[in-house]
Amino acid sequence: MTKKLFAIALIANYGLFFSQAGINTSTPHASSALDVNSDTKGMLLPRLTTAAVTSLSSSASEGLIVFNKETKTFLGWDGTKWQNLGFEGSGTSGQTGTVFSQGFEIGSPVNYTISGFSPSSFSFTSGTTTISDAPSFSPLYSEGTRGFGYSNSTTGTVTSTYLEFNTVDASAYTNNLTLSFDLAAFSYGNTTNGLDNTDLITVEISTDSGATYATKLTLTGGNSSTGSNTRWAFSGTGSATNTFAASGITVASPNTTTGSGQTYTGNDAITKLSVTGIPNSNQLRFRIGARNNAATELWVIDNVKLQAL
Repeated sequence: MTKKLFAIALIANYGLFFSQAGINTSTPHASSALDVNSDTKGMLLPRLTTAAVTSLSSSASEGLIVFNKETKTFLGWDGTKWQNLGFEGSGTSGQTGTVFSQGFEIGSPVNYTISGFSPSSFSFTSGTTTISDAPSFSPLYSEGTRGFGYSNSTTGTVTSTYLEFNTVDASAYTNNLTLSFDLAAFSYGNTTNGLDNTDLITVEISTDSGATYATKLTLTGGNSSTGSNTRWAFSGTGSATNTFAASGITVASPNTTTGSGQTYTGNDAITKLSVTGIPNSNQLRFRIGARNNAATELWVIDNVKLQAL
């Protein structure tokens, strides 16, 4: 009898159970299907990586909301694409804000892979240079406490090693998409070395998830035999930029007549690289290529960001 009465009560209250629900409230608001009530706690949404968000795109239902734990943004599926819910704007007028970032800090998501000539030549850098380096007593990072350095001890002919970032769905961002990062160059372990005109940093962009890349910006360590073994700290104020629509360009700090062993400062030290006007592809991918050929030559990369400005 007890089981029968329970079944009857369950059926009678079916509409009540499934029309509205309240958590920490017995009187959910009439406009809500679910009313979560608390003065001290919040509600946790599913926290996904960028790759997981991209994978979910093919099966997402309109109105689905998730949190991208790599880009630190709330995203909502509008039936066609993900909308960034953390910034003003819409899919037609364009989103603004940070789409992707990597600061190489402890606990930062590993949203990149390393490939090419010498993957083991990439490693985290922290602290400062010493009196045995040039520039001396300079931070090996631009923000936080860590950077990402490349020092290849192979002599002779070398090719680039790539720091390649995961595919990003940037379709919701129709404003000016800009990829930027900070860069420094050191003579590491002695005070007479540095980067040369055959030592390179490249910025390469793909709109088809890495199937093809276009090199948009190349920075060389030196200009010629009279401008070799160059180095500079993150405190420099120089910059190099190119637009995605333009052909790739190669830049370097100003020519010098002081010969080998030049420490650049101020605007002569190119510490900020950027590519602007990047298409808002849902298969956007980018990579940074690094090349040098001496253990005492050190590139350091930090503060990588893709932003809609």
